[in-house]
Amino acid sequence: MAFFEAAVLGLIALAVTPGWLFYFDVTPKIVLLLAGAAVLLLHSPRRPVFRGWFPALLLLSLISVALSTILSGNAALSLFGTSWRRFGLATQAAILLFAFLGGRDAKTILRGIATASAAAALYGIAQYFGWDPILPASAYHIGEGRWTIVRPPGTLGYATYFANWLVIAALLAAALAGIEKSPAWRRFAWTAAALCAIATVFTGSRAGLLGLVCGAGLLACRRAFARRASLKAGGRPKGLPHKALLVGVLVSAAATAFYFSPPGGQLRSRARWFAEDPWGGARPMLWRDSLHMASARLAFGHGPEVFTAAFPAFESKKLAEAYPDFSHESPHNIFLDALVSQGLTGFLIFAALCFCALRYGDRRFVPALAAGLVAHQFSVFTAPTALLFYVVIALAARGAGSGITNDSNMTDDKNRSSVPLILARAPVALVLLYLAVRLAVSDHALARTYHSMAAADLTAAGEHYRQYERWRLPGTAADLWFSRALAALASHSGNGMLRARALPEAIAAGERATHTAEDPFNAWYSLSAFRAAVNDAVGVEASLRAAITARPNWFKPHWALVRLLYLEGRVLDADIEAVLALDLNAGDNEVV
Repeated sequence: MAFFEAAVLGLIALAVTPGWLFYFDVTPKIVLLLAGAAVLLLHSPRRPVFRGWFPALLLLSLISVALSTILSGNAALSLFGTSWRRFGLATQAAILLFAFLGGRDAKTILRGIATASAAAALYGIAQYFGWDPILPASAYHIGEGRWTIVRPPGTLGYATYFANWLVIAALLAAALAGIEKSPAWRRFAWTAAALCAIATVFTGSRAGLLGLVCGAGLLACRRAFARRASLKAGGRPKGLPHKALLVGVLVSAAATAFYFSPPGGQLRSRARWFAEDPWGGARPMLWRDSLHMASARLAFGHGPEVFTAAFPAFESKKLAEAYPDFSHESPHNIFLDALVSQGLTGFLIFAALCFCALRYGDRRFVPALAAGLVAHQFSVFTAPTALLFYVVIALAARGAGSGITNDSNMTDDKNRSSVPLILARAPVALVLLYLAVRLAVSDHALARTYHSMAAADLTAAGEHYRQYERWRLPGTAADLWFSRALAALASHSGNGMLRARALPEAIAAGERATHTAEDPFNAWYSLSAFRAAVNDAVGVEASLRAAITARPNWFKPHWALVRLLYLEGRVLDADIEAVLALDLNAGDNEVV
């Protein structure tokens, strides 16, 4: 099954399906993960693969995230996750299961990761140079003219998540080069590592670059210690330091020349952004407010994936004023994310897992693990990056001799799953496959809704959306998007009958969105605009006040309420809201 594991990991890294699925860079990866975990569960050996700290901490992690989900303020959302990440209990359980059942053939798995990562890196490099046959380049170009910044998302949906994958993959490719006996595979491993490193630079991710440097430094130290030990033992030293130094000088010279060349202009623009924002934007204040949020439910946390909805109650006025129209979807730190979502219990379990892997795991995988840890201090896990991270821990635990069965015995009849064992595991596998099918079918129906809306076919769009509603998983829904799409269609269409049909449906979807959106404050604010379109003043005020309740320090609903109150002649109330709106906006918007 090692080849299957490698194939699943590679496909998860590469899978993007624009046009076929609505959330084309998230859903296919989750579907592959759920299906892959189900197949592994049915075909894993009878004998346990791991013993010791690794399975114990994985089990505790699963229990922790399950308890946090049960105690969550929105259990359905915590179970199946948000639309942008899908990192609820179901996904996390599949990741833990995959990591526990996998890792039996490190070389095959590393080859699969290196191959897929090299392909993804080549695609990211091509995006940097302006060639992208899959995604619209405007989605990852920032700014205009000479200061335009290109941040290739590759196949991971966003430049930061792409960089987080690449830095781990680069160090894993280097580990593969160290254990390969085939010269061809060894050369390919170093090529893959180089491509991943180059693509990381092109993403413009500071966290990725820092992780890459730290991982490469650990790798260099490990090789230096190995060489010194070999010299002391009187053996032949591995590696030639003067060649490594020469390569380093040549690489530095080439990087410098490229940076100052015309194609390097986009990197220079990104460096200018670094200089203007040396502290990483909102992160310091966000981390402080996230700690405040975590302290409110310290034992078991607020639950996975509820951060967007729950954080506004803990958002400080200072953060709101500094970033008045920015919604924070995560704490941007994996340890803070564990603390907020699973409480101190989940935080300590995750910290123990990382510590044990670094302290007791196979030293060959420590650079990759360290690089991933550093890079993720400035962002949270997505399903692909979390899976890769846990697979690295599994490989480190396996290589450390934690009781894993011998690779050569994996095909032995004694280790094959017996019929009773398969029957015992089948219900869990069927649940995972069922979730994968529902997620794929519902997302495809939503994509067909989008295409029908683009063609102004309201009847077909409604049919496809009802199919989406029947198949979608509980928790978050696309009602907010659907309501806005209907409103946009009504406002731009010259067909009076179509407008008359679309606007009531937009209002109905907007009302549902206040219960199904992962950002309820946005849904309430959007609903206020729909109600304003039909002159429902009472409904507008109710919606705006609900938006303020959901996110007290957001200036927009206060400002919209000011205009409504003035129109109704309630000048004193309007003045109070105007002061709040002006204060919270902090001069960011001249109109306010």
